[in-house]
This record gives sequence, C-alpha cells and structure tokens, in this order.
Amino acid sequence: MASGSARRRIVRILSRPATTPLILAPMATITHAAFRVLVEEFGACDLYVSEMISAEAMIGGTSYEPYYTMSDPDPRRLVFQLVGYTEERIVEAASRLARTEAAGVDLNMGCSAPHIVRKGGGIAWMADPGAATRLVERARKAVGDRSLSVKLRLGATEDPQRLVGFCRTLESAGADFISLHPKTRKQSASRPARWSYVRLLREELAIPVIGNGGVTGEATLRSRLDEAGSGGVMIGRAAARAPWIFAYLRRRLRGDRSEYRVDLASVARRFFTLLEAHQPPDFLATRAARFVSYFTQNLAFGHALGARLGASRSYDRIREELFAYFEEHPEARIHVERG
Repeated sequence: MASGSARRRIVRILSRPATTPLILAPMATITHAAFRVLVEEFGACDLYVSEMISAEAMIGGTSYEPYYTMSDPDPRRLVFQLVGYTEERIVEAASRLARTEAAGVDLNMGCSAPHIVRKGGGIAWMADPGAATRLVERARKAVGDRSLSVKLRLGATEDPQRLVGFCRTLESAGADFISLHPKTRKQSASRPARWSYVRLLREELAIPVIGNGGVTGEATLRSRLDEAGSGGVMIGRAAARAPWIFAYLRRRLRGDRSEYRVDLASVARRFFTLLEAHQPPDFLATRAARFVSYFTQNLAFGHALGARLGASRSYDRIREELFAYFEEHPEARIHVERG
C-alpha cells in the first residue's frame, strides 16, 4: 500500500453514505493481533483499532513492542491507538507507528482508568484544550500521510457547547475523524451511552464522527442509528463476546434474516491457536482469561465458569476447563446469535 493512499482510504471507508461502517473498538488485552485475525475470519469489519499502546513504553523500549505493533490481519484497515502522558513522547511514538504498515494512528483522550488519568493520560487531555490541540497539530505532522484520529468521552461533565468547541479545535488541528464514547469520565459501563451527542458532533463537524458504546446486537445498533443518524459504529464488549458480531450485523443490515449459528468450541479452539501464534508466552494467560470472561457469556449458565477462568493465571487451566465444559455439555457448543 502506498503511504499516500492510507489517509484517504480510511476517510473514504468512514464516509460511505450508503453503508454503516463497523469498527472494532480498542480494548486492552482484547484487540491484539490474534483477536483481530479471528474477527477477520468471520468477516465484515471495516476498520480495526488496536489495543492501547503506551507511548512511554514504546519510547523506552521493551521486548513486547513487536507484539503490540503487529499489523494483522490487514494493515490497510488498521489504526494503532496510542495512550501517553507527555506531548513529546506521544509525538515520537506516533512518528514511529507511522513508519509501520498500519493505515493510521489514534490518540486516546477518552480512557478514564484512574491510574492513567492520575498521570495525565486519557481523558485528562480533555481538561486542557490548548495542550490537546498542540498535541494533535504535532501528531498530524508526525504521521504524515497516515490517518490521525482521536477517541474521546464527553469530559468531566455533560457540556455540549464545550464538547463541540473542543472537537472543532481538534478538527482544525488536523484530526481526520473522531470517535466518541458518549459518557462522562465517571460514568460506568452500566450507564447508557448518550448517542444524541454523536448526532450533535456529526451536525457540527465536517469530519466523520464514530459512535461507540451500548451496541450489543441488531436492536441496539438500529436504536443508536436512529438516535445519532447515519455514520460509523464502533463495537467493543459485544465483539469480545461474539467475534462474529460484525458479520452478523452486516447480514441483518442487508435484510438477511437467516439463522446465524456458531460452534463455540471451534471458535475457542481457533482463538487459542491464533493467540499462541501472535502473542508471547508471558501474555497467554492474561489474554486468554480476558477473552473467556466475555466469551462464556454465550453460555446459558456460563457466569460462574467465566468468573473462575477470568481470574485464572494459568493458560493451560483456562484451555482445559473450557474444553472440559464443552465435553460435558455438548448441547452448549452451538450458539444461535439472536441479539
């Protein structure tokens, strides 16, 4: 792929008026290369965003960075997400990522994890519009012909005027698109996402605005589109539960009402194979535990199993117990997606 086409290609994907672009949201320990390949094998994901990459760790140099910067399954549809605490480190890391095969770089200004916010990362950038604008301006120059995007929350409070003004400055500074998880800093996953803010930004900005949060299946997807209007939709937790969700939703949007069946044991086996091929041994247990904590939600009585395996620190135990469950409950292998 010629670097000059990367930025235009991403913007074109997100600006198609006749379709609903479906994007894999960044999730720590989930949206690594192995999981992205699994999603790709089901099909219909328009754009992938990687799990967060620490700018400080990248600049400092660790043996794990090559795994974070794998570009599978398709670098033309991959955006690397950066989280960091200083302008200098983020810009330098963005410059390095722009030299990979990936199509773009995303700046995380929405993470509300306390340990990240305390050090000045994630949503802390939204508290200083001037600093955020300078960061985007410098990152825009650093990434060259790659796309540059920003992922946000609403901020510390709901303030539509401030949100619009903040996003306009990012647009002027060179952001190619914005992803909005429409919740405030302290609102938890149980609180509903306010997609009316996605609509507001789509009406006020010239660049694409991607909505994120609360899409669990067809009904919620259509509800969010009704609330926010046409545009890209980013899905995280539902994809962690069901890596086939994008293919399923694409079928439903085309009007295909046929039954969508999945062999859960086969999906799990494929995930573990991909995990071993794309992640270092030190990461296998944490990545597997995180995956099965979501994946077991497809099982009628999977809560206890998911909680137990999600807390495990043994990769072998996670594999063995999950497949033992399917051996003992063969009826649970076939899942019919109904969301």
